[in-house]
Amino acid sequence: MKDIENKINELQDLVSQYDTESFAGSLAFFIKKNIDPAADIGINRFGSKLKDFLYLISLNAFSDKKGKEKFEFPFDGLHLIADKLDEIKKNIYPQDLNNYTKESVIHEMAVRNHFDNGVLSYVEQDLEKLRRVFSPFDEKITSDFGFDIDFLIEACKEIELISLIRGKQTMEFMFTKEFADFNDRIQGGKMSVSASYDLMPKKIQDALDSFNYKTYAYLIFSASDLYHRLDAEKVDKLLKLVSIVPVSDNSIRYYTAESIFEKTPFLKLSNGNYLSLYGKQLPIAIYKILYTHLFNDNNTNVKLRKHREKTLENKVSDMFKSFFASKHSNFFENYYVIDNYEQDFLIIYKGNAIIIEVKASKLREPFRDVDKAIDRLKSDFENSIQYGFDQCKRVEDFFYSDEVFHLKNYRKKVLQAINPSEINNVFSIVVTLERFGCIQTDLGLLLEKEDDIDYPWSVYIDDLEVFLKTLQLKSKNHINNFFDFLDCRRQMHDRMYSIDELDVCACYLQNPSNFKKLAEAEDIHLTFSPYEQGDFDKLYWLGKLKFNEKALPDDYYKFGLKN
Repeated sequence: MKDIENKINELQDLVSQYDTESFAGSLAFFIKKNIDPAADIGINRFGSKLKDFLYLISLNAFSDKKGKEKFEFPFDGLHLIADKLDEIKKNIYPQDLNNYTKESVIHEMAVRNHFDNGVLSYVEQDLEKLRRVFSPFDEKITSDFGFDIDFLIEACKEIELISLIRGKQTMEFMFTKEFADFNDRIQGGKMSVSASYDLMPKKIQDALDSFNYKTYAYLIFSASDLYHRLDAEKVDKLLKLVSIVPVSDNSIRYYTAESIFEKTPFLKLSNGNYLSLYGKQLPIAIYKILYTHLFNDNNTNVKLRKHREKTLENKVSDMFKSFFASKHSNFFENYYVIDNYEQDFLIIYKGNAIIIEVKASKLREPFRDVDKAIDRLKSDFENSIQYGFDQCKRVEDFFYSDEVFHLKNYRKKVLQAINPSEINNVFSIVVTLERFGCIQTDLGLLLEKEDDIDYPWSVYIDDLEVFLKTLQLKSKNHINNFFDFLDCRRQMHDRMYSIDELDVCACYLQNPSNFKKLAEAEDIHLTFSPYEQGDFDKLYWLGKLKFNEKALPDDYYKFGLKN
């Protein structure tokens, strides 16, 4: 313990020599900017830029020492910081592979999933979740906080819009012919940087100098920036709630603790301005704050949990009805096969059956102690994915019997008779409100089932939405392709590694025939690259991947940001 404390002290001393604004701002710039992971630059020394950079920012911002040295490109001390951070992480994660057990592997994956990865979703999904979950509690939220859900969503959009406008203004010089020529002369080895720089017009030189001096300028905003279109009193209340002042705090120093910026993604600077460290975190932070507040209130606790589960069911229903919008599709919701055992969804389509169960159970923070962590992890898994699978299997058993059975409603009225001989394929899907990471992508780690029973597909709600929308965009026969994916996907468990289901989905979309070969090659252990899901981002930035909620105010287009 003393050794890790010393290493933290060494790292904190190293980062504290820099002034907070330039240090936090520079790292925030690279959190937001997508850097080619293959590029040979110091920034790529860090395994998890989001987690690592937020941790380093916290060590700087809440240190006793307040440095004045400017942290600026080319970041000469970055390799030293990376080395010191690696030493700390080596103390957290075991290095001796000979001492690994299945439990310690699961534990490490759970810890990495919880602490190393941010919430992977599109901001439109996060905003829609805010509206779906909290709108029924508007009256109480307004009474307790002084603003409602509509205001919070508009504030998120407005802050993002300000960032986009300023970013566009700051970096528009990069899209000029003069700057392109400047880069071409350097990349082609025709000139040195300084010689090529001298050939640029003064206006482009000044823009480049200004950008290099403060790359993160567009991430800084003031409360008054929001007053133009939003109520000033509400703006002040919101910013107080989601920002934090960098003052000395010795408790904020541990890598495997939840980042202080999870709920306060804005750093309040000495001049009163705010630095957006991770703008995408804002709606997620608001969700966490509101959920905790309402959950801890005895008057809203039960209602909140029930409504959250119901909104998840409604979301899943909307998604599959849109995806299976065909006269050949039959949907059954809240149906019964066995009296007193309600099931969520069943889809019958041309001899195929999909049994869907939805689970809104929470995934709690993992303990550091392996035994305690495994017990908690198994408990959370059982209450969500395992329970969902058991519910699916209850219906599956009828499809694999030889007798006709009946689907009924809650009043025991028969909705439809099902003849199992008319069903060729049966698939089970468990949709979760939380992302369970590796124990969800590879169900062979924890799911209990008999050997001759097929694995279900368990998927996080936002990943499911992205995949279904993308299939519709890229496939001429998206429904049949979805069945092909489900058939291949259930063959991959117990021999794969992926931290995110969208990595697997991207692999399928890129080459379905190869995906099928991988599924059938039972002797191959499969790994999926986290960089493949950039394909979804490409569709998103092209404006093709659309969601119910918008990321920006309705009139954003008048600024010329997008068509």
